Amino acid sequence: MKEKLKSIKIDVTFSAILSVAIGVMLVFWPGTIVTVLARVIAVILMVSGITLFIPKILEPVKNYLSMVVAIMIAMIGLWMFFSPQLVASIIPIAIGVLMVVHGVQDLALAVEGKKKNANNWWSIPLMGILSIVLGVLCICNAFGLVKIGLILIGVMLIFDGISDMFIVHKVNRASKNVVDSTITSEEDVEDYL
Repeated sequence: MKEKLKSIKIDVTFSAILSVAIGVMLVFWPGTIVTVLARVIAVILMVSGITLFIPKILEPVKNYLSMVVAIMIAMIGLWMFFSPQLVASIIPIAIGVLMVVHGVQDLALAVEGKKKNANNWWSIPLMGILSIVLGVLCICNAFGLVKIGLILIGVMLIFDGISDMFIVHKVNRASKNVVDSTITSEEDVEDYL
């Protein structure tokens, strides 16, 4: 049991240090991290496309559809490699477009609400306008939002790592107190070990 607890403490401490290290990198270099990750994925796609294409070209009966798919995978990887920030910006842009569409729909509903004398109908266009403004912000500053998101994730990882180290320290201290209080003679030392 003692060895198992020691092993758990070592594992938790290692993962805590790793969490803090990754968190610090995300907080201080979010743009670089996004670029590196996108390029790693791009290389994986290019290698996958090439490894799918080579056997297809060597087959006696050509499967042109498979060859085109393999080339497309490699080309997407190539595009991602040279445009990593654009790739990282796709999700915030898509969310921004969705928010703008919903905001426009809300404005149309505001007109209907005014016609039907809805209570506080004026709040509907305000929410619609806010949705449109936030959507445009997502579209115009997509990569900035990705960086902000990574910074927040970095802060969360730093907290996780520091709290894990604190917990391991507390458990270590409590374990030593238990050992100190149970050993009263030499025979107890031999029994404990």
